[in-house]
Amino acid sequence: MSGVSVFGHRGAPAYRPENTMESFELAISMGVDTLECDIVPTKDGQLVLRHEADLSETTDVIDRPEFAGRFHSIDLTLAEIETLRAKERVPQWRPGSAKFDGQFRIPTLREFLNSDLVVGKTLILEVKDAPTFLKQGIDIVSLFADVVEETGIADRATVMVEAFEPPTMEALRSRFGERFLLIYGLEEWDEENAFKYDGLSVDFQLIERMPEIVSRAHDVGLPVWGFTARVEFAKNSVEEYFHHLIDTGVDGIFADHPDLLLKYVEGLA
Repeated sequence: MSGVSVFGHRGAPAYRPENTMESFELAISMGVDTLECDIVPTKDGQLVLRHEADLSETTDVIDRPEFAGRFHSIDLTLAEIETLRAKERVPQWRPGSAKFDGQFRIPTLREFLNSDLVVGKTLILEVKDAPTFLKQGIDIVSLFADVVEETGIADRATVMVEAFEPPTMEALRSRFGERFLLIYGLEEWDEENAFKYDGLSVDFQLIERMPEIVSRAHDVGLPVWGFTARVEFAKNSVEEYFHHLIDTGVDGIFADHPDLLLKYVEGLA
């Protein structure tokens, strides 16, 4: 039970606005070896770290009159996005993180991969909503693969790539072959594609409904990672909540409070 890995989910978002360099730096200082981030494109074909193309909940774009009516990443150039500042997405849960609203820049994928912060670490890079962007004329998979190759990140860190759509997974496999582990994300069960790749990232709500997913994946040699550990979801004690998540048998857990989960896991060793 105590061998479960702890991943910094968008850094340490319970304490700093998610997908910022400051959030990643804090997660590393807490002892996290694995960082997950989310990637979306800009209007001019650059890639930035945001959870979704809609920037209204994670930046100050709504408060900027010069961007009236333009609040998606693909509505803005990188130069415009670089003028925005991050904010806490759920301030009612995380007033501590919300204290940092307006202070941190929106990093690019290139900046993140070129930083000393990631050297020797494991990175889980999630390519977001590729089919939607492709319909809008943006091939995020090709843009992503170009940045990964140009930065040479594979020589400085362990890289895993995650997506939630089978077409995206196939496009990533076509571009990367077997150079990186491909992790298929599941919010709903997909019998046809579940075990085609190198591992599964599974919503804990789906695991609650289908706990056999974990053992079935293990039977074919695939790791299973659960998302997301959020102490706000604890019905009783935080310790009981963490115990329940670990008891599902997953190999790794994405955590918004990585320090608290790490401390609990270390206590089980």
